[in-house]
Amino acid sequence: MVVHNKILKVGVGQSTDPTEAIETALEGSGQPDLTIIFASSDLDPNEVYTQIKEKVGNSNIIGGTTAGEFSSMVKKSENSTVAVMTLKSPYLKVGVGVGEGISKDPFECGKKAVHNAYVSLKDNPTASAIISVAFMNKSSSDLLKMKPFVNIIIPDGLAGTEEEFMRGILSAIGYNNYIVGGSSGDDLKFKKTHQFGNGVYNDAGVVATLSSALKIGTGYGHPYYPSDTGAVITKSKGRVVYELNNRPALEVMKELLGVDELTPEVFSQYPIGVKSSDVYGEYIIKSAANVNSDGSITFYSEVPKRSYLTIMHTDKKYIIESFKKTILNAIHSAGDPKEIGAIIIFNCILRHLLTEREGVNDLKIIRELVGDVPVIGFNTYGEQGSTLGGSIGHYNQTSTVLLLGNEVISK
Repeated sequence: MVVHNKILKVGVGQSTDPTEAIETALEGSGQPDLTIIFASSDLDPNEVYTQIKEKVGNSNIIGGTTAGEFSSMVKKSENSTVAVMTLKSPYLKVGVGVGEGISKDPFECGKKAVHNAYVSLKDNPTASAIISVAFMNKSSSDLLKMKPFVNIIIPDGLAGTEEEFMRGILSAIGYNNYIVGGSSGDDLKFKKTHQFGNGVYNDAGVVATLSSALKIGTGYGHPYYPSDTGAVITKSKGRVVYELNNRPALEVMKELLGVDELTPEVFSQYPIGVKSSDVYGEYIIKSAANVNSDGSITFYSEVPKRSYLTIMHTDKKYIIESFKKTILNAIHSAGDPKEIGAIIIFNCILRHLLTEREGVNDLKIIRELVGDVPVIGFNTYGEQGSTLGGSIGHYNQTSTVLLLGNEVISK
């Protein structure tokens, strides 16, 4: 896909051949400032990285292995391919940092990754000048939508430590920063995932810090609405729930779902919602992973004690409308640019399987909503981002979105 313009040059490519994918992308951007790679775990990550690195030179590179890749070059999510997006703009600077050993010390891993990202971030006088103009000419409400720094994160999706990784990041840069990303996958093999951060890693977390005068927004959404059924967590630790309503979690969950056995299939069809702590009180999705021998239940994200767990439902119409809302929220978060430059999507593999069952196509929805814009994304093992009310978290069965406008913030 080729997109030429003066503000933001974007290229997109997708192929089973990494060289073909990057060559197609470079037709749109020229030599990029940032190269994003989402690659199937069926391919050798070192070969993928080497072939793309040869073509992009000094460009910063981020990304990871996936549970499915998609872009505006294809009609739907595919497997065994490489999806690439290249970005170039005088209004964009990028710093990349990596923290290793995310499974052993995720907090320090997060601190190190974001520190290295900001250290490698070069001065951006062009963006600074644009921001100064914006402060002189924009209304207060418009200024509040400016995002001079946004952090894209790609943590190892098998480490199970995303929350602590993000706490490490936020401890270093403060809690008013923007984070969006997705956990790397391995096509449901659950053996090993890889992360790209100007190199190839595993058991690591990657942070790419974008310093920009472009209009940038983030979005968050999932395809579920609450039922009137639920229970209170009365004993939990981290991602493990031991008791609901002061009884063994296994017993209560069976009763809530009306089943004799709790299986991964049952859990994926009936996710749990917990209200966010911000003023909007949106539901955050917590997916149960498995039942333990002591009757406790392990989830794919942290489930704090005293939270009320609500059983969530969905239908095809709601899946479509909720995804439209996610994209529209990202556009509004960016300051409603007249032209969208690029969309990057981190989509849960379980949400992808849901849309496949229901015959819903996210790429078709985007085209109908905003036209033929450059898109790249992958199916993840977990999603990170902010709710409408600004609560930063790690989610399940959700889509988080980063949207770049083809427009500077002074417009």
